[in-house]
Amino acid sequence: MEPTTDIFSRTFTASEVANLIGMNIETLRVWRRRKQFVLEGEREGWTRYTFGDLMVVATYNTLVRAHCTNAMAEMIAGTISIRVERNWPQLLDVEEGVFCICNMSADDKNLSIQLYHGLDAVQNAIADFIHTAERQPAFHVVDCTALIVQMLDAYDKLHKEQTT
Repeated sequence: MEPTTDIFSRTFTASEVANLIGMNIETLRVWRRRKQFVLEGEREGWTRYTFGDLMVVATYNTLVRAHCTNAMAEMIAGTISIRVERNWPQLLDVEEGVFCICNMSADDKNLSIQLYHGLDAVQNAIADFIHTAERQPAFHVVDCTALIVQMLDAYDKLHKEQTT
């Protein structure tokens, strides 16, 4: 796959975002009205989604579909967005992959959300959670690199359909 460079600088309509992610547009609209996530492109009238917004929605959707609570999905998607910010294209240059782990095993009130580079780092972090947790380990892992590749593939397919 040869990534299309304009995906990182252009904006998207709600229907394009829903199509790229593979979700129902009405679900996206409901989430936006309920302010389930913070969007860069948010303003009065028609919302235009940036690439960062697309990734926030894709992350949120992935987590909710994996039975994560809405509140937890919102925190994780927001944290990933803040930590990665406008560096989504650089994730393609990371050979090992970038993962986000949301660790809820410390105690009932504290939550740790960290980014890790490579599967070895993820495995070590999870092993550490298991050995040091005060209670039953509970965590979500998000493969940020896989999400961006998934969105680039979907965009490439959509772009080819529109040009043929």
